Amino acid sequence: MTNPEITPSCLENNKLIKRIANTLSLEIRQFIANRHFFIALSVHDFKAQYLGSIFGFMWAVIEPLALIGIYAAVFSFVVAPVTDMNGNEVNFGLFLFSGMLPWLAVQVSLQRGATVFVDLAHIVRHHSIPLNQLPLNIVLSATASQIMAVIAFILIKLISSGAISYHGIFLFFLIPLQVLFCYGMALIIATLNVFVRDIAHLTTTVLFVWFFTSPIIFPLSTLSSSMQKIMWLNPLTCLIEIYRDLMLFERLPSLTAVMVFIGFTVFFLLFALLLFKKAEKTIVDWV
Repeated sequence: MTNPEITPSCLENNKLIKRIANTLSLEIRQFIANRHFFIALSVHDFKAQYLGSIFGFMWAVIEPLALIGIYAAVFSFVVAPVTDMNGNEVNFGLFLFSGMLPWLAVQVSLQRGATVFVDLAHIVRHHSIPLNQLPLNIVLSATASQIMAVIAFILIKLISSGAISYHGIFLFFLIPLQVLFCYGMALIIATLNVFVRDIAHLTTTVLFVWFFTSPIIFPLSTLSSSMQKIMWLNPLTCLIEIYRDLMLFERLPSLTAVMVFIGFTVFFLLFALLLFKKAEKTIVDWV
């Protein structure tokens, strides 16, 4: 029995897979080695946002609730009534809140993560740490604020309906995946912003457009079938629908949505690490 022929393309694929595995393995080892530094940096960043304010950490809940209240007051007259699988009308405020939960973390992670290398130039120049993990402290800080908003959502839903479902426990698996997604995108933007400072300003504009082209203030069901297929090319669509299934409709999310979001996460994470690796040696000179 003869061995199958090994083609050049197979060898190239094997080399690529090995390179990706080595890169991910190195990142994990570096994070574990420097975990105390990055966790302390994340905690400091989270506290610094509310330092000196009267309400302190409560602003992590007050700000999104105020924003949701404004959007609910405006768009409840425009958006068609939202119903669950049984045809029962869903409170538009809770519908909007459940869509805002992942958006809050994504928006802050990318908007503040865009300038992290420039803002922390003193660390970039004088500390021998893995620089590509600096955006992670912004993502973790944004996630901490989001978790407070999630707790507020659970309390509001408990008060309004009198009960909560066990499905929310799956957030323990979803949030780490979301952190990796935000980290990958933040690292890409932060790396590019070192060389082209307009990227940070462009990010703000793109986020504004991204918000209104994602199913945050409107349900996917109001769109045509062809438009819905296009919307699934938006990674936020997957993330928002997963959150709504778990938190609002109290059901398991679509396996397709989960797998597509995992695919987006892996793509952005690997692309970010490879992009940073090419730019790593020159970042210190440009900040």
